[in-house]
Formats: sequence, C-alpha cells, structure tokens
Amino acid sequence: MKEINTISAEVYRERRKHLSCMVHSDLMQLLRQVARQQRWSLSRTTDEILLRGFRATGHLPEEV
Repeated sequence: MKEINTISAEVYRERRKHLSCMVHSDLMQLLRQVARQQRWSLSRTTDEILLRGFRATGHLPEEV
C-alpha cells in the first residue's frame, strides 16, 4: 500500500471570499481523498493544495 504523506497546514484560516467553480471529477476525487486523510475540510484542503501549486509554478515565493 502506498504511504501517505502528512501535509502541514500553512494557510491562515480566517473569513475568506467565496469561490464557486467547476472542477474535473478526477481532481475532485483527489481533493476529497486528501481531505479525508488529513481530516481537513474540503475548503482547507483546496487552499493548501492551491498554495503548493502556486509555489511550484513560481507564481508565489516559497514563503508567503
């Protein structure tokens, strides 16, 4: 069985703007899986994954 990495939370949780969008079903399944594994809400999981993606693509510096 594949080992699951624990993700440390980096996004400050406060009242935020609401975003509504369509997400590919495969990506949604992965988001739900990670949320379940981390015991996070889907919103928090999405924030954390987006932050890491923006860093990886150079849209944000390594430390925000």
